[in-house]
Amino acid sequence: MAFIIAYMLIMFLFSLSTAFIGKFFGFDSNISYSGLKFELGRHKWDRLNISIIWSFGTIFTGLLGGFFFYLYSEFKSSTILANLFFLWGSVIAFSVMVAQGILPCLEPGEHLACYTNLTVVFTWLSIPLPILYIFCALFIIFLLFFSIYTSKPFLSFSYTFSKVNKATRKRKYFLETVIAPYLLAGAVLLIFNHFTYPSVNFLVINTVYLITIGISIAVSSLVTNINDIKSEEVMRYKNLQTVSPILFVMVIVLLIVFTAVNKGFYLPF
Repeated sequence: MAFIIAYMLIMFLFSLSTAFIGKFFGFDSNISYSGLKFELGRHKWDRLNISIIWSFGTIFTGLLGGFFFYLYSEFKSSTILANLFFLWGSVIAFSVMVAQGILPCLEPGEHLACYTNLTVVFTWLSIPLPILYIFCALFIIFLLFFSIYTSKPFLSFSYTFSKVNKATRKRKYFLETVIAPYLLAGAVLLIFNHFTYPSVNFLVINTVYLITIGISIAVSSLVTNINDIKSEEVMRYKNLQTVSPILFVMVIVLLIVFTAVNKGFYLPF
C-alpha cells in the first residue's frame, strides 16, 4: 500500500513540478498523472527553456528522494506508519531520477517511446552518444551506491530481532516485506495504468521506472548479509505485515482521483 501511494504521488509531483517551471516561462499545460502537454501559443521552444523545463522534473524528483530519506532519518526511531512511506518514497524517487538518466540511452533520438524529459533535453542539445553513456553510467553508479545502504533501513522495521539476526532470516524477511510487496504493487500499477492511461509511451516509461526500482531492490537484497544489524536498531514494527485501513483508503482515493482526471487539468493562473 505504501509503495503504491508513494509511487503515484511521485509521478504526479514529477508532472506538476515540470508544469510549474513551464508556467514560469509562459507555457500553459494540461497536467495529469500520466504526464503533461504544453500549449505553445505565442511561445517557442529554444535550448534554454527546453533544458530548464524538461530537466526540472528529474532534478525535483531527486531532491524529493533526498527529502523523503531525511524525513525517514528524522523519524526512524518512532514506529509510525509514515516511516515506511518515507523510505519507499526515497527509493522510488531516486530510482525514477536514475531511470530518467537511462532513458536517453535506451532510445536516443526523437519521437520514440522514451522521448520525454531528459531525452528531449539531450536531443535538443545534440549530446553525442558516448557522453550519453557516461551520464547513464553515473546515474547507475548512484543507484547502486544508494541501494547498498537501503537494505538495512528495511531490515530495521522487523518486529523482532530474531527475524533479522541471521543471513537466511534476513533474506526471508526482505522477501516478505520488500520484494513481495514491490511485485504485487508493481502489478497493480501496471494494470491500473493499462486500463486508465493506455498510451504506449506512458506504459513503456512506467515499465522502465518499475524495472529500475526492481534493480535497486535486487541490489539491496544481495547485500543484506553484509549489513550487520544490532538488537537496539530494530524498530519492532508489529503492524508492518498487516493491511492498514488508512493506507488502503488512501490507495482507493488516489486510484479514483487519477482515474477521474485522466484527461488532465490546467493550472488556474
